[in-house]
This record gives sequence, C-alpha cells and structure tokens, in this order.
Amino acid sequence: MYGYGYSPFVKNTVGTSGAVPVNTVTPVISGSLVVGSTLTCSTGTWTGTLPITYSYQWYSNYYPISGQTNNTYVTQNSDVGIFVYCSITATNAFGSATIGSSAVTPTWEADAQAFITAASITNPTQQSAINTLVTDLKGYGVWTKMKALYPFVGGTASQHKFNLKDPRDLDAAFRLVFNGGGTHSSTGYLPNGTNGYADTKLVPSTDFTTYNHHISLYSRTNNQRDSWNGAYMNSGQAERFVLRSTDAPSGAFYYWSYGWAASSIFTANTDSRGLFLVTNRSASDREAYRNGTTLATNTFNMSAYIPVSISLFIGSNNVNGSPSTYDNKEIAFGSLGDGLTDTEAANFYTAVQTFQTTLSRNV
Repeated sequence: MYGYGYSPFVKNTVGTSGAVPVNTVTPVISGSLVVGSTLTCSTGTWTGTLPITYSYQWYSNYYPISGQTNNTYVTQNSDVGIFVYCSITATNAFGSATIGSSAVTPTWEADAQAFITAASITNPTQQSAINTLVTDLKGYGVWTKMKALYPFVGGTASQHKFNLKDPRDLDAAFRLVFNGGGTHSSTGYLPNGTNGYADTKLVPSTDFTTYNHHISLYSRTNNQRDSWNGAYMNSGQAERFVLRSTDAPSGAFYYWSYGWAASSIFTANTDSRGLFLVTNRSASDREAYRNGTTLATNTFNMSAYIPVSISLFIGSNNVNGSPSTYDNKEIAFGSLGDGLTDTEAANFYTAVQTFQTTLSRNV
C-alpha cells in the first residue's frame, strides 16, 4: 500500500556509481481544499549528486489521475471525501527515487456544505452547482450582500425551502413556507396560479436596509397574466415585483417600491424568462435589470419613505398578511439583499446563469 499519510512510498533506482537522490523531508501539499481550487505539491528536500530534476504524478485513492503530471492539481467533484496526494520522482545522473507526499481530503466550500447537508442534496451535479455558485458569489464580492438565496435545487418542497445564505429551518433564517398548490421538481418551483405561494418571512421594514436593497427572481416561464394578476414577489401594494410578457398596454416588467407610484419602474418587456432584478441603491437611485442588462432606471427621491411591515411572498401578492392574486411562472432562483451596482448585477447574473446551466435548466 502506498500513497496515504506520511512518506507513502519510496523507490530507488540505483545507477552504477555516485550519490542517488535521497529524500530527507517529505513533500507536502498546500492550497485550499475546496473543490475547484488548485493544490500545489512541494518537492520536499533531497540529497544526492546535483543536478536533480523532479517529476510528478497525482493520485486519487491510490489510483493515478490521468494527465496530472505537474506540481499543481485542480481538485474535482469526484475527489470529495477521499484522499489525494502526489508522488515526486527525483532523478540525477546516478539514478532516481520516488516518494509520496502527505495526503489531503478535498471538501465542498463550507457554506455550500452547510446547505447541501440541510437540504439533503445527494446528487453530485447539484452539489457541484451549489459549490460553484457559492464560490463564484464570494469571488464577485456579492455573497455578503445577500440576506436570502433560494436556489430551488433538489426537487422537493422540503429541499426548495432552504435559504442558501442561512440554511436553518427557521423563520428568522428566511426559509420559505409553501402554501396552497404548486409543483416542485428538479427545474424549480411552479406555483399553480390559483392558490400557491411561498412566504419568505422577510419583512422589508425590519430586514432590509432603508433605500439599499434588491429583489431578484429567475423565471423559466414566458406567459401572460391579466392586470395586477402577475405578482411574482410582493408585499401588499408596497413592494410589488411583477413580470408580464403580453399585458396591456404592452409587455411589462414592473416594480412599485414601498407604495410610491412615482418610484416605480415600468418598462416594455416581451419575454418573462431569465433573471429579473430590481435594486434600490439610495433614495433616488433605482434600476431594473434582465439577465444583467439594464432595462430601466428611476431617480425619484423617496424622502418620504414608508417601510413595509409585512413579509414578501413569492408567487402571490401579500395584502395585509393574506395572499391575493397568484402567478404561475416556474421559479428557478430567487434572492433578497442589499443594493447591487451595475457591475455586481452583471456578475450576479453570470454566477446564477452558470448555476442554471450546470443544472441544464437555463433559459
């Protein structure tokens, strides 16, 4: 057996004379253990007649990894939970010797693992998609701006309810509470349009920062809803987020913030599929995006700001605590959090679309 623990194996090939390389300090692996990160193997310390050259071979559970013969290795999904190590062969004019490094065990990113565990995500592709999503959002610097992230991955209501940012089964963690009818599948959550909705438990007056917040939803459905019957994420008539594809007077993406008609964003939109996002960055800076591209802006000064004191619903209006009017677009992602800049909105879309593409449900 070789390859695990300390000095996993030593092999010497002795020439006719001279000092063959001899290892005196075992090589070690450095780098992040999060899947998708790069590991680097040192040469260790060797004695012997100079010059000495080094070659490498990476192993996973004692088996050589084809083509991985550099001193670096990018960990793969298949490495999670098993050990990885590298062998180093030192060669000079008088022979060669081979020794294995210490072994390491790659893992999912910690926040991704917490969600994977809470939501009982066992599918490797889904696990990988979540892991990449978390690392991408952190890399783009927007993870800390999120209060709730709903990836709708796994295929059941008990899996879809969890907030990736805080995967506790608590109202305080903004996990979703589903009501009425709807379909849960590997492609997302589809309210039935008659009585189905999800309560986020997030109340703008207490959980959003004044003038600094965003709402986003990823729709996989292009359909028509009658006037005021296209509510997608809504808290009364004060935090309305509506998608319509063919509605009078024209297809529209509509956002009505905190009950102030003058602060609404209304723009023609002929397709209700994709990632729709509205953000408030200040009292007079609001912007709407579809797939990371600006649709419209509004600079009305909301100096008379009135906070909303009821929670946001997905798939229905929330009118004084009760659902009213329903939507039937399949939702494959949602987020709630702080306001995003143009660059952050574009990067956020890139991360979400990568996630959807990995799961083969991108639109």
